[in-house]
Order: sequence, then structure tokens, then C-alpha cells
Amino acid sequence: MKKTITTIMIISLISASALLFTACQKGPATDGQYAALAQCLTEKGVKFYGAYWCGHCQTQKKMFGDDFRYITSFECDANGKDGNPEACIEAGIQAYPTWSFPGQGLVVGAQSIETLAQKANCTDALNVSGEAVAQDQPSVEAVVAENPSI
Repeated sequence: MKKTITTIMIISLISASALLFTACQKGPATDGQYAALAQCLTEKGVKFYGAYWCGHCQTQKKMFGDDFRYITSFECDANGKDGNPEACIEAGIQAYPTWSFPGQGLVVGAQSIETLAQKANCTDALNVSGEAVAQDQPSVEAVVAENPSI
């Protein structure tokens, strides 16, 4: 009897560990509808500055989804992942989020996909069969309303 209970406990523990391991695995990021725009922004030298605790920064990142990984971004809080406050100080960042456009200065606040594309001259990156895919993208306000905790 004792051997049976021990065996069941071991099997349960192994099963639970396998399930937890599988649940924690994050598959490879896939390109979404804004990969081309995010890559264009980076090619044009556009930079994003934010802080991990900044709700509007999180809103901006959620608008791009997984494609945000293509954007050159800086974490301004030393306590954040890959924190680089020196880069933010050098860029003159005083509020979050802030976008830096070469030759055009800084733009503070979460921006719409269309505004970013236009300001960086990346509007071609939005076109698919002649239509801007960003038209279906929720506004900054909609993302905030949907995620009140950010």
C-alpha cells in the first residue's frame, strides 16, 4: 500500500512538473500586422523610451503586440529589465513614453500607429493590397479602456 501511494505521488509530481513546464513555454514570436512598420521605424532611427511601471508605455507596446520586439527601445528605469537610464538622460527624456524621431525631436505620449508611420515616413509599411491595415487597430484610448490596470 505504501509503495502504491509513493508511486502515485511520484507520477503525479512528474505529470504536474511536465504540465507546468509546458504551460511556461513561450513559443517563438510570430510576426503580426505591424512587423513591417516596426522594422521601418527602426531603420529610420526612431527610438522608444519608457519605463516598466508606465501604463501608457504598456499601452503603446500592446498596440504593436509581439512586433514591438523590432522597435529600438530603452528602459529608462534602472530597476527594469535591461534598464538603461543613461541612454534616457542623454536623449533628454523627461516623460514616458517618449518617441525620438531623427531630425524631428521628441514626441511625448502614446501615439497611434498611423501617427508613428506618418512621422517616420513609413506609411508604405502599413499598406496591404492598397489598404492600411492599421485601420482595424484599436486606438490608444480603446486599449486603455480594455486594460484599466495599465
